Amino acid sequence: MRTIDDRLAALLAAAVFSASPPLLCGCTSTAPAQRAAAQGTAAPLAQRFASEPAPTPRFPDPERGQKLRAAAADVQALARRAAEREHLPALALGVVIDEELAIQAVLGVRDVAAGGAVDEHTRFRIGSVTKPLTAAAILRLRDEGRLSIDAPAARYLPALAGVVYPTRDARQITVRDLLTHSSGLPRLGVFSPASTSRDVTEREILATLDGFGLESAPGTTTSYSNLGYSLLGLVVARASGVPYRRYMSDAVLGPLGMRDAAWDPSQVPPGALASPHARGVDDGAVAPIQPWRLGASEATAGLYASLADMGRFVGFQLAAWPARDAPETGALRRSTVRESHLMARNGSAFPAAGGDDGPGLGWHVREDCDLGHVVFHNGLIDGFSASVTLLPHRGVGVVALANVAGADLESLNAEVLGQLAATSAMQARVVPPSLPVRRAAQAVASVIGHARTEALDRRLRPGWFPEAHLASLRRTLRDAGARVGACALDGSAVVESATAARFGLRCERGALSLAVRVDTSPDARITSLSVEEQTGAIARESPRPSDRPARCR
Repeated sequence: MRTIDDRLAALLAAAVFSASPPLLCGCTSTAPAQRAAAQGTAAPLAQRFASEPAPTPRFPDPERGQKLRAAAADVQALARRAAEREHLPALALGVVIDEELAIQAVLGVRDVAAGGAVDEHTRFRIGSVTKPLTAAAILRLRDEGRLSIDAPAARYLPALAGVVYPTRDARQITVRDLLTHSSGLPRLGVFSPASTSRDVTEREILATLDGFGLESAPGTTTSYSNLGYSLLGLVVARASGVPYRRYMSDAVLGPLGMRDAAWDPSQVPPGALASPHARGVDDGAVAPIQPWRLGASEATAGLYASLADMGRFVGFQLAAWPARDAPETGALRRSTVRESHLMARNGSAFPAAGGDDGPGLGWHVREDCDLGHVVFHNGLIDGFSASVTLLPHRGVGVVALANVAGADLESLNAEVLGQLAATSAMQARVVPPSLPVRRAAQAVASVIGHARTEALDRRLRPGWFPEAHLASLRRTLRDAGARVGACALDGSAVVESATAARFGLRCERGALSLAVRVDTSPDARITSLSVEEQTGAIARESPRPSDRPARCR
């Protein structure tokens, strides 16, 4: 008969692993500029910023937060049904609205044999959800000038020079390749990834790289690699000059306020740790198991954290959106967090297309036809399951933690988001027209129904409109004014970009629709405009049309 450990090993043969503190490297502390030069990165140049910052996107419903929180009972009912359906010993579910853990459902026991209630501070192992935290450490080191994510990873781990590339024209593996699972490394290394009796060592991880073959040329395909993130933990140690655990604590977990986080069960106070469980292969019965010791591979999946911790982490991720003129206060720059939430490969970051699913920097990214921009990561390891789903443009995130392997928490998160969407309050932020675009629209509106057009002429980009086009434009505005009379902006707008929008005009004898575009010069001038009869209402400060994926329209 197979033992619980045998069954678990079979279940998690392709699971996510992690590791303990890497060895101290012989790095020395240098000034930022010197470090940047040593790592082949340039010192940042001075930036210029707009005197009139871009308008901050905002939620259209002033009662949004209240409506979403009113779904608490329904969300908690979903959690109870999922716990019963999945036979979960314990489940901790949280909904983060903006930066607050606003809805919680904490159910079950820490251990099916010993009992023990769970709460928001009970620690669960989060498995591969450790990866976004490891990625955050790499990106912080990048921002500090202590490493380059586009440099060959062998610069920081010389043992990587021993891997075997599949073709002679393949480029070297970069740190970015490791972050985005596009290095060509397989899911697991040839060393034993985890044990219940001893730690994996840094030495054995690096020793296996000599002669280790890549599955594909770096940067050509995406293939999920726990080995790659094990190596990133070692990169953190080499670039920072301190062990991985220490840097994570000082630079990431501490600033995030993740006070319950731990790397080893011995670090957790008595009565605060959820025991790992596995289901029997034959009867599906749930029984406690021994946790795996990951040692030097823990950067891929080794962290223990509570629901309270994960609520802070999710809140921090959501707080990076939208871009704005506010002081930086977090463990990472907001721009860096936003970068991690975009599709990332071969040195570029870009929004996903409708229905696409691919790697960000530490995250997975999907453009969903109903939810829009989705950022997520799941975790599965030695008797634990975890799932985090973020909707950055809607200011909502869901986190679920369970102490049994193989729980379908991703589906639970989807059910929760569906319940929140049913409130009709989970709308994405809308973008108000920028001040230059609004001024341009006002200038156009001011001349309709009037004989003189000088106010508009002063807002047109000189030399942009041929004289014949300009004469036709003036004639169009005069004819419109003759039909509908004087006009003014009615407060509605559809924003295309920071330099273009369509406005509704309320007139004396009807309504018009005005599309206007300006340039980006300090004294923004009109480069395009059109006026037509308004056949339907224009939504007030609607999302950009491109916010809905083309395949979903």
